[in-house]
Amino acid sequence: MKTKLTRIRMRVISLLLVISMMVVSYSGCWSRVEIEKMSFISVVGVDRAGSDLLVSFQIVNPSALAKNGGTGGGGGEPPVFVLSVKGRTLPDALAKISQESPRAVRFKQLDAVVLGESLGKEGVSHIMDFFARHWEMRRSIWIIVAKGSAQEILLKGAPVQEKVPGMAIKMLMDRRDRLAPTHYPIKLGDFLNGMSMEGTDAIASAVSVRPMQEKKVAESVKDKEEDDKKVAAEKKEIVFEGAGVFRGDKLVDYLGPHETRGVRWVLGKIQGGIYTVPTPSQGTLASLV
Repeated sequence: MKTKLTRIRMRVISLLLVISMMVVSYSGCWSRVEIEKMSFISVVGVDRAGSDLLVSFQIVNPSALAKNGGTGGGGGEPPVFVLSVKGRTLPDALAKISQESPRAVRFKQLDAVVLGESLGKEGVSHIMDFFARHWEMRRSIWIIVAKGSAQEILLKGAPVQEKVPGMAIKMLMDRRDRLAPTHYPIKLGDFLNGMSMEGTDAIASAVSVRPMQEKKVAESVKDKEEDDKKVAAEKKEIVFEGAGVFRGDKLVDYLGPHETRGVRWVLGKIQGGIYTVPTPSQGTLASLV
């Protein structure tokens, strides 16, 4: 009798072990989404539009990048496209964009968040709270304040060499930081600390767009038809210069390039750069590295 009970127990234990192994091996597949069914957001721009938020999502077009060796352009398809929706809150806007996009929207490749000027002056604590709590967000994404509309930065800002604006922002932030530290690159984690710590103000790089120089426009429209030339001529280049200052969660003022450099110098955040100064004896200019 005891032997029979022992055999039954062993069978039950073996069955439970098999079931447990099956659950573990398949649990990772239940929530899996194939990469070709995902939409990767590169940049998010947030503006105030009356009582609503106007949220612009710059989404990478993987098929265009694949056709053109990862560079985009030249193949008819844009490397990125922008979808803008209005919502009462950021989660509301995200729900709407998820309904419009045929693919699952993902923030895993998010490079930057651009805050519109009007929204910044009103307060951004609720926006920062969303990005701080979202499970896909990294604390290393860039926080930038637009001089004007964040949507315009995403729609009209056209980097000449790097076809994916999100990647261009990352490269510009790093390169300008080393060669001409006249803006204030800051990541999500540091921006949140600046907002919450008593006695400190959060500072973020200011971005704007300006008409492309004629040479750059000519390069960007080469080998295109007349209609495409008109569209490309309306494109503008992204410019990082100066910084926006937040008191609490509200944008209160901007610093100019020289003021921003001075603040970074005082805070020990200068990593290099080129400085042009007058020579006292000869009355000429000298550049210091």
